[in-house]
Amino acid sequence: MTHVIPKLLDTTSRVYVKTPFLASHSEELGKACVSADASQAEMYIKSMLTQGYDIESLYLDAIPQAARLFHDWWADDDIDFIQVTQGIFRLEQLIYGLSAEFVMGGSQQTSGSQLSALLVKPPGSHHSLGLLILSQYFRRYGWQVFSANQFTAEDILSAVRSEWVDLIGLSVSEDKHVPEIKKLIARIRPICSNPHVQIMVGGPLLRSREDLVELLGADFGCLHADQAQWQAIQHIQKNQLSSAVRRTRS
Repeated sequence: MTHVIPKLLDTTSRVYVKTPFLASHSEELGKACVSADASQAEMYIKSMLTQGYDIESLYLDAIPQAARLFHDWWADDDIDFIQVTQGIFRLEQLIYGLSAEFVMGGSQQTSGSQLSALLVKPPGSHHSLGLLILSQYFRRYGWQVFSANQFTAEDILSAVRSEWVDLIGLSVSEDKHVPEIKKLIARIRPICSNPHVQIMVGGPLLRSREDLVELLGADFGCLHADQAQWQAIQHIQKNQLSSAVRRTRS
């Protein structure tokens, strides 16, 4: 049960342009998502945004907190598993519906405009909400993003063999996925069309496993959706500089 709704994003001190969402708003959003009225959540959030609440706070605070509340309510038998599934689905639909507004809100921030990323979760994993939020952030900063919920290992290998990507991001939520992801990364390295591709890992397991990056053979890890693309750029640039130095010395 503890893995059904993972802790999606760290709660850190952030400064928002507009009014941030509060815990009470997350509760209202959660209740709207598990209600019988499918339109209630969208109407509630659009009303809040119209009142001047910050869309970035919605992505980083309200939506992840609402998802965590589903777990708490399920544990207390206040809702059933079908409602949990419905709630997560409606949160994802909300993100899709606000995607253009969120992405365009960062239109002046094009730090990744020449870069591309493949963002995926392990085959068989059902945790997609955090990855969806992450992909929205990369798009917000100008990255070309390839992402899908149902990629098999062979799909991922085919994609990196045929498409140039600067970054591969893998979300890891459970220990049981570690062996297959470690094997997948080892298979990616020699066939990737970009020989200097950077591999990032994130997700709930990174918080409890300090050795996860090294164990998996990745290049770096990141827990914060709003910081991931900046860290990715730093690692890509550092790797490019290191490669240039090696070529010069040789």
